[in-house]
Amino acid sequence: MKLRSATPLAGFSLLAIASVAAVHCGSGIAPHPYGEAPTATATSTSPPLEDGGAGAPFQYVPQGCAYTFTPSTTRPYTGYALDTQTAPGGAATDSAPQLVRVGLAGNTTKGGAGYADPTTTSAFSWITTAPNTNARLHIGTSPTAMTDVHTGYVYTSPPPTVAFGSTEPPAYFHEVDVCGLSPATTYYYQVGGGAAGSEIWSATQSFTTVPVSGKITVGVFGDARDLVATWQLVNERMRDAAPSMLLVSGDIVDIGQEESLYTQWLTAIWHDPSVATDFVTLGQFIMVPIAGNHEQDTSQFFANFPIPGGGDYAKEYDSFDVGNTHFIMIDDQQIAEAPTSPDAAAILAWVDADLDAANKDRTAHPFIVAISHRGMYSTSNHATDGDVIQTRASIAPLYDKYHVNLALNGHDHEYERSYPLNVGSPPTAAPVVKSSITEGTTYVINAGAGADPYQVGTYPSDYRDGNPTPLGSFSTKGYIGCYVLLTLGGTTLTLTAYGMKAGGGGVAGDDVIDTLTFGQ
Repeated sequence: MKLRSATPLAGFSLLAIASVAAVHCGSGIAPHPYGEAPTATATSTSPPLEDGGAGAPFQYVPQGCAYTFTPSTTRPYTGYALDTQTAPGGAATDSAPQLVRVGLAGNTTKGGAGYADPTTTSAFSWITTAPNTNARLHIGTSPTAMTDVHTGYVYTSPPPTVAFGSTEPPAYFHEVDVCGLSPATTYYYQVGGGAAGSEIWSATQSFTTVPVSGKITVGVFGDARDLVATWQLVNERMRDAAPSMLLVSGDIVDIGQEESLYTQWLTAIWHDPSVATDFVTLGQFIMVPIAGNHEQDTSQFFANFPIPGGGDYAKEYDSFDVGNTHFIMIDDQQIAEAPTSPDAAAILAWVDADLDAANKDRTAHPFIVAISHRGMYSTSNHATDGDVIQTRASIAPLYDKYHVNLALNGHDHEYERSYPLNVGSPPTAAPVVKSSITEGTTYVINAGAGADPYQVGTYPSDYRDGNPTPLGSFSTKGYIGCYVLLTLGGTTLTLTAYGMKAGGGGVAGDDVIDTLTFGQ
């Protein structure tokens, strides 16, 4: 996995460069730095906070929600404050909301109070070019009647103290969580705020909450980090397909410490490049990503996306139910690179508990789909990397234990699908091929949203399903990438994978390269 050649290296120490390169390209075990120097405690001293005192740990209790958000103390965010409706200083453009995104919020304990629910809950976040304490949202079911008002909080994400991204300015984030929405309903909204009479608001955008039942489509894609134009086209395909949610399997950007890369990649999917008053997917669809190895568990990644969870391991795992399916999203960075760390242990304990709860809930949600970055059963470039094998050894046995139906991964920039598998003995060994999709987990590598393509079959294996033909070097097949649409409905879950063409024909102009149905 190459680093971007455009990244200036002047002034960086060889040690710093080698450290980042090892995490990005190799399979060695790395410590858990979150990509930065030692961090500050996430507290605020002004204004007084909801838990009753200046200087107390920050908490955000969204109105009408059954959860309280408490930020991590292990990341270097500063300046936490609740919405204050104050007049911002400086030019009005400095307080104008930018790159408005819609994600998900809530707790991560399935069945517990405040569990993340995309049918009724959404989280809205944006950035400004200068700090202010305004975090307010107007929302309604008509663009002329956005009368429901919700408030949120702000915080600052500072740049790393050394190496990549350290010369960039801080990023100023604003977030508002909203609960009690109606399922399958289109809402219009504006974000911003300020003193009465001088508020600054974003343009009006809209999104639709997830239906409770019926036919539901979920878009899945990942590995975008090299070509922003391909990333933009994949998101245009998603806009055209109009899925209920977008799930991203990591490696959105090349170097997770560089805030400017998130700005570039998210700008490409915010305003429509052809019609300035229209939008692509950002702020128009509920989007929930999980980190890849290029995000490197940096504070910059976690700040940029509203994802369920709170506390010290916030946004390293989350889950939610959609239609007939339970989705679980796992950040595998620490599991792969620091498997004996408290972080890895906490994630794996949560995965075990979440899958246990999901497996006991098969009557309501008969399918379990797991999304993480590293392809645990691939035949491409990273098939035998130590971090991939470690991830397999840690996670795949839990998939067997709780009968996960489908695992969607990235990391190897190609498309391929395994036969239904159980882990081998030991788990690091070759898997056991099963005769039916009801007996094992099907592993799909779906990594074609802009990263440089790899070949398939560098490490041939009898666990790869040869039908469909795997898609490696996209251009040799006439494609520039790939993506997946999942269709949930009744008693079935159907995967449809597409080879994306460079033309403007949308989803209808792309080729179906794979389809598989569970529950037939």
